[in-house]
Amino acid sequence: MRVLSWLIVALAASMLVACGDDEGSGPAAGPTGAATETATSTASPAGETRELVLLTHDSFDARDDVIAAFEAQYNARLTILKGGDANEMVNRAILNAGNPEGDLLFGADNLTFERALDANVFEPYTATGRDAVPADIRAAIGDSTAVTPIDYGFVDLNLDVASGLEPPATFEDLTTEAWRGRLVVEDPSTSSPGLQFLASTVAYFGEDGDYTWRDFWADLRANDVLISDGWTDAYYTQFTLAGGDRPLVVSYTTSPAAEVFFGELDEPPTLNVIPGPLFRQVEVAGVLAGAKQPELARSFIDFMLSEAFQTQIPETMFVYPVLPGTATPEWWSWAAIEVQPATIEASQADIDRWVEQWTEIMRR
Repeated sequence: MRVLSWLIVALAASMLVACGDDEGSGPAAGPTGAATETATSTASPAGETRELVLLTHDSFDARDDVIAAFEAQYNARLTILKGGDANEMVNRAILNAGNPEGDLLFGADNLTFERALDANVFEPYTATGRDAVPADIRAAIGDSTAVTPIDYGFVDLNLDVASGLEPPATFEDLTTEAWRGRLVVEDPSTSSPGLQFLASTVAYFGEDGDYTWRDFWADLRANDVLISDGWTDAYYTQFTLAGGDRPLVVSYTTSPAAEVFFGELDEPPTLNVIPGPLFRQVEVAGVLAGAKQPELARSFIDFMLSEAFQTQIPETMFVYPVLPGTATPEWWSWAAIEVQPATIEASQADIDRWVEQWTEIMRR
């Protein structure tokens, strides 16, 4: 599910992704992950403490007591190796494919994981509890056994309530005079949420027809949209909530809830605006091929699908737990909104083309 101050996640990123991963040793498999091994996690025997190295993005977080519980159960010590945003982390894993820096990877997503599959970064593993993940979320990664869904998130628009403006109802509204010079978005080539928002517009307007996603972005450009390199600048500099001059920003559906949590408020100063179906960023974990501790890596992936880990996801990473019915804190109700996931299938070549065409439209 983002280099953030309080919502340190991404969209997807955006993502990115992604957006939004871990592997250990096991049966050899190609990028399709045809070979599958299911392991039953058991506590390690008494003896020397084993080090488990998690390669992840800068937005990863988990409660200390939750990690300590895993370490105690498996006589392990978790070392967290952060590798930049989701894209940077995946690139790092690809460069070290077969001789990984860690044992498992978390934070690749459905916009970034295919590149890792093509590079044989992962060793397939069917996690305990995987069947409890809803089928439509598993489908976001093609039901690949190389990775396991852990959380998900959506990027939408956030409106500064103090602006007094009537929120836009559709993507098309953003191109009207009412929103001239009032929207800030993130560059999809450098931002996970920017890429996720771009994916939503591609899904909504399509690639072909009388009015495509390219026409939409050209109209946004003509309507004086502001492009920011990343979420932090967009939200904490350009957004009116932070003293900027743009009352509408591309952010997360969980942003209002995070404002309530960190500001100790009764209600958020921002409003979620859903202009249409939204791309759903699904973050995954996977065992890294060639891992020194593949069995322990599998156990940690199982642990990430446990109640203990899933329930703390909202307060640490501000994304949605992947398991239905997971208990969430009261303030999380501000993130509990109805979203229609966008229907879109894309290869890495498609994503690269979107970003290239977007750049040509917006930077020329």
